[in-house]
Amino acid sequence: MTSTTTTAAASSTTCGGSGQYELPVKDAACGIPNIKNYQSLFDDCAKPAGPRSYYHDCALWAYAIDQSVQNLTDCLYKAGVAWEDVWCTGETNATATVTSYPTATATGTLVTKSEEATETGSSTSSTASETGSKTNAAYSFRGRVSTKLALGLLGLVVTGAMSWV
Repeated sequence: MTSTTTTAAASSTTCGGSGQYELPVKDAACGIPNIKNYQSLFDDCAKPAGPRSYYHDCALWAYAIDQSVQNLTDCLYKAGVAWEDVWCTGETNATATVTSYPTATATGTLVTKSEEATETGSSTSSTASETGSKTNAAYSFRGRVSTKLALGLLGLVVTGAMSWV
């Protein structure tokens, strides 16, 4: 018996499904397809919030921070995003109620003197308005497994193996 496993990166054929038009948040926010020069247009219109990709990197979304959903959509239209390429959640006069949100992603090299180490890559920052400070934090926990979950799964494997002995 032969089996073949094939993996592939998300391609344009996975884009356009109904999930693309469902924003991953329920607060006042807007989304656009991740095409053309839309990323830079969204960066400018969504400030201070930074757009984030979702749905296999086919779309971008951002909170309507310090502006209404209507103002965010108007900015996107004026910047050159087609009207059919903008979808939002919330009333047109609604603003996002979150106090912590992702900001624009920066790429480059970080050198820390205390650790005498250089790190190259990208980072995101999350702004906490109640404290007024900025801290480095990953917005997504994708790819992280908690210690409790890992130990629980390991325990199940060991228990299952012991039952076969």
